[in-house]
Amino acid sequence: MDFFGLDLGSQNIKLVQLKPNGQNFEVKAIGNGPSTGRGVLSDSETDLTALASAVKKLHLDLKISTKNVVCALPEDQVITRVINLPKLTNEELESALKWEAEQYIPFPMEEATLSYEVIAGNSQSLGSKMVILLVAAQNRLIDKTVKVLRAAGLNALSLETEMLSLIRSLSAQSLGVTVFLDLGAKAADIAIAENGQLYFTRSITTAGEALTRAISTDLGLEFAQAEEYKRAYGVNQANLDGKVAKVLEPILEAIAKEIEQTVQFYQNAYKGKVVKQMIISGGTALLPEIVSWLTDRTGMETQVGDPFKKAVVSDILNKIPKETRSLYSIAVGLAMKQE
Repeated sequence: MDFFGLDLGSQNIKLVQLKPNGQNFEVKAIGNGPSTGRGVLSDSETDLTALASAVKKLHLDLKISTKNVVCALPEDQVITRVINLPKLTNEELESALKWEAEQYIPFPMEEATLSYEVIAGNSQSLGSKMVILLVAAQNRLIDKTVKVLRAAGLNALSLETEMLSLIRSLSAQSLGVTVFLDLGAKAADIAIAENGQLYFTRSITTAGEALTRAISTDLGLEFAQAEEYKRAYGVNQANLDGKVAKVLEPILEAIAKEIEQTVQFYQNAYKGKVVKQMIISGGTALLPEIVSWLTDRTGMETQVGDPFKKAVVSDILNKIPKETRSLYSIAVGLAMKQE
C-alpha cells in the first residue's frame, strides 16, 4: 500500500514518500512547509484548521498521489517505558501492562491509549523474563491529530512516537549502543537504542527556542534576529568574538548533563553496556560547531544524522542539501514503517 510519512513539527511540517528498492529505498517525494507555532498541541480550533490547511497545501504542492499517511506524535507528549516482567501468557500480559502503566502515566488510564511491543522473551521463547516497550498517549492528543489529518483530506494509517521513527531512519548509521538526540524547537528528545531497538527515552523542554530566547535577552535582539544569529554563529568561538557561543553554552550544558544522566541510568540498568556514539538531528543540530562541542563535552563520538544513508541517489534527493537532511529524520522513519 502506498503511503507517506508526515512530521507535524511546531515550526515546520516535513513530508517524505519512499519506494522500496531491494534493501534500500527511492525518494518519491520530499518537502517541507511552515507550521503554526504550536502544531497539534494547540487547543485552538483556528490553529488546528490552519495546520490542516498547511498540510493539505504541502500535500498538493508535492503532487502526492496517495492520501494514506503515517504520522508522529510529539515525543514530549507521550510516555515511553521499557519494562521487565516475568514470563507471562498473552492474557496475563495484558493485565500486567495495565497495572504497570498506572505507575508511569500521569493521567487517568481511561483517557489513554496503550500500545506495546515485546522486545525480548516472548511467551513462546525460553528464559525467565520478558522485556516490553510500552507506549501511552492521551486520547485527546490522538483525536486532535487524526482530526487535523482528516481535515487535510488524508487517511491516517497509523501514529507512532517521533523517537521510534527517528531511530528507524538513523539506525543504519549507528554502531552498537547509541544515543539519539533530536534537538527540535520546543524540546530535546534523548534516547538510547541498540541495533535499532529503543531501550530508553526522555524529553526535556530545553531546545532551539530556549537558545534563541537567551540570545535575544542577553544581546538585546528581536527574536527573529536572535534566531539568525544562532543559526549563523552557533557555538563557534571565533565568530562575533564568541559572544553568541557564550550565551548558548549554559543551555547546551544543561542538555549535556541530561544526556550524561540518561547514559548513566542506562549503563546502571544494563551492566556491561557502554555508550560511545551519539547521533543528533533536528534544526538545532545544524548550528555551527555544535558537533565538536558535544563531542568534547560528552566524550562520545558525535555526528549529525543522515536519514538517507540507504537511499538511492536521485534528482529528487539531490535537491535537498546534505547539511539539512537530518531535518527529515522523523518523516523518513515514518515513511519507512512496514507494519
